[in-house]
Amino acid sequence: MTQEKAKKRAAAEPEAVKKGRHAAGGAKKPSDSKAKKPGVGETSKAEAKKSAVKKASGKKGVKKASPAKGKRRATGKRRQKLTVKTALKRLGLSAATLVILVLVAALGAGRVAFKGPSQSLGDLLTVSMLETSALKFVPRIYYNNDEMEAIVARNSVDSGSSETDTSMIVIAGPTPEPGSEAALAATPPPTNLLVSGDGIEIFDVEGATYNGWMMVVQDPSRVITGVCRENFNSKPGLELYEIAERYDAIAAINGGGFSDSGGVGNGGMPTGLVISNGEVLNKSGGSSDHNVVVGFNQDNVMVIGEMSSTKALEKGIRDALAFGPALVVNGEAARVKGSSSGLNPRTAIGQRADGAVLMLVIDGRQASSLGATYADLISVMLEYGAVNAINLDGGSSSLMYYDGEYLNKGVILTGSRKMPTGFVVKR
Repeated sequence: MTQEKAKKRAAAEPEAVKKGRHAAGGAKKPSDSKAKKPGVGETSKAEAKKSAVKKASGKKGVKKASPAKGKRRATGKRRQKLTVKTALKRLGLSAATLVILVLVAALGAGRVAFKGPSQSLGDLLTVSMLETSALKFVPRIYYNNDEMEAIVARNSVDSGSSETDTSMIVIAGPTPEPGSEAALAATPPPTNLLVSGDGIEIFDVEGATYNGWMMVVQDPSRVITGVCRENFNSKPGLELYEIAERYDAIAAINGGGFSDSGGVGNGGMPTGLVISNGEVLNKSGGSSDHNVVVGFNQDNVMVIGEMSSTKALEKGIRDALAFGPALVVNGEAARVKGSSSGLNPRTAIGQRADGAVLMLVIDGRQASSLGATYADLISVMLEYGAVNAINLDGGSSSLMYYDGEYLNKGVILTGSRKMPTGFVVKR
């Protein structure tokens, strides 16, 4: 082939074939020559690409979060949620542990108090709590039924079966006005006299575990049964001051027992005999130490005993209600065993030989006044000359009202309980 023909053929070949042949035949082996290194100021293709990417990423609106950074942020949020959740769980566990420890400590302390070396302390706590609405269950945590019965048996009151001897009460004629010169000359007032006037005296009463008030009403005809309504039903009763206002009374104390579902103090239904102004309003009579009838007959003499409504009317009872137990009968104190019913708020009513009515209310379940036992009530009643006396409903119901206000604090912070009955003093 001549040189001229070779030139023509080469010119006619496609460019791709030329490149392929040059690559195959014209490529030098690595060993043939050294690779050329880029010189100073020169930039390789890879570096040029990196530079272009950097410039592009620097432009506005082209910023883009890398996938790795997004994952880190999501993981951080999950960790934060887990941390809060874990903290709450730990806080809850700590609180539950604290409650359990407190309960265990309380149960342990209770076991020492109830079943420790002092039986009298255990008995006192037991009988005191049995008279509450909310804490009756506590002694049963530590004692079985047989043990409970034994405790009640050795801490009780025996009032005897004597009927009231009405001849022991002689209603005095007109008496000197309390605080007058004649009254002061006859009987100097004690230092604990708080109120004196309108035939009523009120004394401050104190004992080792209690504070209380004794109201002396000279004229027994002024003391009557006050009721929340004439037709008793399951509706809530009235507060003591409301009962007093119904009769335009100057004073009042709470009266007999009543049904109180749930122990919330809305009782409107009495649990024993109720007579008001000679009319029987509730026929249930007294049949036990805690449902003994106390009332005043037409001669204004206090009568205490177990009686039906028929028997009460036969005795000429004008006003009566029921609770108990009797504390003093015909001048003789009831026999008290142990700590009787423990330390609690108390209400009691009695009568002196001259006919004056004694109304006693004692605060309890407070730091300043733990409460009184039946033995304490008997002691106070005898000190003030009671010939006959009986315990009335106590606890959260115990209240004394006089001239528009309560004299004692009571137990319930939200106000006095609603009740069906009380003894009120007419103006």
